[in-house]
Amino acid sequence: MQTKDYFITLDMMRTLPFRPFEVVEGDTGNILHVTLLNNGDAMDLSGCAIQIAFASSNGFAMQDETSGIVKTAEAGTFDIALLPTAYGAGNVSADVQIYSGENNATLVTSTRFDFRCRKSLISGDIIRANTAYPPLIEAARVANEAAAAALAAAERIDTDLGELNVQADWNEADTTQDAYIRNKPSIPGAPGDIGAAAASHAAQHEQGGSDPVTPTLHASRHANGGADALSPADIGAAGLTGGVVSAAQSRCLIQTKTESFTLGADDAEKLTLLSSTAAIVVTLPLDSTYDFPIGTAFNFLRWNSGAVSFAIESGLGWKAVNDVTAISAYGCAATAVKVGSNAWWLICG
Repeated sequence: MQTKDYFITLDMMRTLPFRPFEVVEGDTGNILHVTLLNNGDAMDLSGCAIQIAFASSNGFAMQDETSGIVKTAEAGTFDIALLPTAYGAGNVSADVQIYSGENNATLVTSTRFDFRCRKSLISGDIIRANTAYPPLIEAARVANEAAAAALAAAERIDTDLGELNVQADWNEADTTQDAYIRNKPSIPGAPGDIGAAAASHAAQHEQGGSDPVTPTLHASRHANGGADALSPADIGAAGLTGGVVSAAQSRCLIQTKTESFTLGADDAEKLTLLSSTAAIVVTLPLDSTYDFPIGTAFNFLRWNSGAVSFAIESGLGWKAVNDVTAISAYGCAATAVKVGSNAWWLICG
């Protein structure tokens, strides 16, 4: 693979001289080797995120470590494969941005550097030179010949093919006419032709007829005492005792955990007994780990002498009442509720 390699040294605090360079619009083999200094010393880029912002005739664009930037072994150095979509023809200005600290919240920007991008002579509008007619002239000739052939074929069509643009006519009886419909179905003229009862039969069972029939409501058939009675258990519904949901249906499920874990699908809407003589840490997950529905609740009881505390995955937001994130004593409880996207509420006793 052949590339064009450019080398530049930038300082975060002061402008350094460098040899101007020029790239060609559309090239994909331009590599920029950057050495980054901080007031003269090589900048430590470990743990940092790197971005380069470009301003050109195409507007503004950005490249980062997912789109061409690669850190190299030497301190303060990285390479960037310049993408042709990052800048347009003319003068191009660029800044290096370094993100560091917790959640990459701290940003520092280098001094600006500039380079030129010239338009390529090769584009989609260029016509390759050859001994044949120019492509558009040749294409027009082929199209004209095809049109002439189609018109000649149309002139050869005569009435042997039958009458043109004919609509079918149900009432046409002359079998020699193109509008005649062959194999027409016979339309029944009386209820008996299709084995149906006459309309008078239905009338005698209507209200006011000689033999009226009152339909039975469908729901009443399945009610208690109906012809096809169903109990709540038959359809997986909760039964009632004294007008309220029975205890067997309303009880919560209980599970026991003896070691640290991250909440998962099997833990939702359960009472979890945290029973161990060793410390247990319960971790609240990001949506990307397990996306519980908003409003899902989890209840916990400290059920042994081992300490119990709560933690969150990196990037999660939570609110602990009074900033308490541990269950204080054996027999005390805690509740965690997912209240939003990657957001939890916690109360510990």
